[in-house]
Amino acid sequence: MEVVELHVVYEPDEEGWVRATIEEIPSVITCAPTRGEAGVAIRDALNEWLAALASGTTATSGQELARETLTLSVA
Repeated sequence: MEVVELHVVYEPDEEGWVRATIEEIPSVITCAPTRGEAGVAIRDALNEWLAALASGTTATSGQELARETLTLSVA
């Protein structure tokens, strides 16, 4: 099994909470009152994102969408 490192970025938001994002997956984002809580929440958000990816769940929009499948090989 290959180990992949992801980088969490913590920054204050406009309300004084801590926003956490994953640098490599910008769509995984969360906020919490403290950095510790944001660290837990970003792991939960990543698990949700991965579960949606594995289940084939996709976001929908009121607009007509075009989609294609990309297959990537990780060296």
